[in-house]
Amino acid sequence: MADPAGGMVVRWQRWAFSNLGSAFTNFGSLWLILAPLVSLVATYAPRRLFRTYFNLFLRRRARRLLNVVDPYATVDISEPGSDVRYSRYGPVSDTDTTYEEAKAYLSEKACEQEEARALRAEGARDGDGLVVSIRDGQDVADVFRGVSLWWTSVVGTDVQGQRQGRRRFLRLTFHLSRRRLVVDEYLPHVRRCGREILFSNRRRRLYTNSKSRDVYTYEYKSWSYIDFDHPTTFDTLAMDRAKKKEIIDDLDAFRKNKDFYRRTGKPWKRGYLLYGPPGTGKSTMVAAMANYLDYDIYDVELTVVSTNTDLRKLLIETTSKSIIVIEDIDCSLDLTGDRARQRRRPGQASTSSKADDDKYYADERPRNTVTLSGLLNFIDGLWSACSGERIVVFTTNHVDKLDPALIRRGRMDMHIEMSYCGFEAFQTLAKNYLDIDEHELFGAVEEILKEVKLTPADVAECLMTAKRAGSGEPSPCLEILIDELKKRAEEKERAEAEAKAKAEAEAKAWAEAEAKAAAEANTAEMARGNPL
Repeated sequence: MADPAGGMVVRWQRWAFSNLGSAFTNFGSLWLILAPLVSLVATYAPRRLFRTYFNLFLRRRARRLLNVVDPYATVDISEPGSDVRYSRYGPVSDTDTTYEEAKAYLSEKACEQEEARALRAEGARDGDGLVVSIRDGQDVADVFRGVSLWWTSVVGTDVQGQRQGRRRFLRLTFHLSRRRLVVDEYLPHVRRCGREILFSNRRRRLYTNSKSRDVYTYEYKSWSYIDFDHPTTFDTLAMDRAKKKEIIDDLDAFRKNKDFYRRTGKPWKRGYLLYGPPGTGKSTMVAAMANYLDYDIYDVELTVVSTNTDLRKLLIETTSKSIIVIEDIDCSLDLTGDRARQRRRPGQASTSSKADDDKYYADERPRNTVTLSGLLNFIDGLWSACSGERIVVFTTNHVDKLDPALIRRGRMDMHIEMSYCGFEAFQTLAKNYLDIDEHELFGAVEEILKEVKLTPADVAECLMTAKRAGSGEPSPCLEILIDELKKRAEEKERAEAEAKAKAEAEAKAWAEAEAKAAAEANTAEMARGNPL
């Protein structure tokens, strides 16, 4: 039985060959008619007309056909050049950080994938870490929200003006249908993750401000710094455990709530007021906060800042993820006085004595022009919202002397009292110095700490003395510690008694002097015939 399909193919072939000649004949006849017309148009029509027609109609259709064959697009992120442009203020670098951020992001991906074998390791720009990048021609795959993407390192020709050179690119390949996802979400995601990696690899710094100048040049730097390598952590900080946990929870909430601050219309910053007697660990608390958050520290010395404008410049040049500290703020500027008395002119009614007023105005000299208003704007004015993710810390020994406007809630959001050493703080110190958690002599130490107010610095110094004298053994060290604490307690009581007696003597002498002055004034008035 013959195959009907095979017979149909044979008939189709016979028909095609029989009509092929007639098709060529008809095409030849048509070309004889159109050839003069095409020649005429090609002779007299401008070339621009054909180029425009091709660009507007044919190229678009050709590209659509190409998209069917190759439906992928690429984005190149070029390595930054070394070009430097100059402005009226000096050299300005045009370096872009996108390449470094993308390279840091791919460093993590390259280390995770076994397929990526051709790698290159480079030292991080800041810090001791390494940035592992892909070598030229190596591919690294990535998946973002279920979409596959590919990265490749390539070296190509880069033309800038009349100069031509070779530059490295990171090429991202993705499907055309995912263009908006890549541009709007994936590339910003790559930059954010890359910045976090670069941030974690950096050396943390401790900054201090330079003395203000009357004339600024581009060589002048507002901040100088050293590497910050303080060993204190919250684990080694001598403090009540509940209060310590409260501070840690507050820091975590601040760091993780960027969207909350933006949603509520508040700048992403937080203020902490640390107050308490000297030696209670205020500066150590700042170091522990910086180590916990992995932030830099900017230590502001207000006495070398000349004007409010200079203070604002310092704020602008700070970075995000940093702690701005003003230590002993009650001693830095005249921010502790009564503003009502400062506004009062001599001769107005006053509850204070005339002698006090005369002394106040005699001592009033222009020292610097940083004002309370300038400091308030520094903390939470319009300029304080720049950069974001910053913490402002004030420390003071005399919180009652500070102006209420300076430490109100909203400026100093959390007030932390750094108190005397309690038993839980002592347990932390015992763990730090003697490496013990419990001991039978802890009860005696607790009784002493309940009776006498000793700072953690005092107790730590006693522990150092006990450790040296007791050869590091817990029992002898604690016995020596108890004796040292008793001595410190006696010395403290004696010093307090002497200070109290001195204060009483001074108050008595002052009262006698005032009474004598009043008696002399009364005698003088009576001598003039005008008794008081």
